[in-house]
Amino acid sequence: MNKPRLHIPVRSLTLEEARCPVCLEILLEPVTMPCGHSVCLHCFKRTVELSTLCCPLCRLRVSSWARKQSREKSLVNTELWEMVRQSYPERCKRRIEQIDGATVGEGNVNKPCEKV
Repeated sequence: MNKPRLHIPVRSLTLEEARCPVCLEILLEPVTMPCGHSVCLHCFKRTVELSTLCCPLCRLRVSSWARKQSREKSLVNTELWEMVRQSYPERCKRRIEQIDGATVGEGNVNKPCEKV
């Protein structure tokens, strides 16, 4: 017999908690690194994968972790992404609309982060 799934409300985030520290916009598909810092997937790819393989905030080397997460296609912190979407649906929608031609939700944001 299946137990009914309880709806557990997601905690609301402050705007500061939902903001990418690299582009200063709402987090889209956030990546949370082992140091605990989170950035947009696009910002992660631009600042970490393509250059230093270090957290852009504290400089912790994340190369092994990043390769493993990329292989497993688990870079995006889905729990945080859901919290951001539920806390700021309109901001997320506007930001997604600004990224013309990008595929959000499949881990492939192609264009630079733009201002909301």
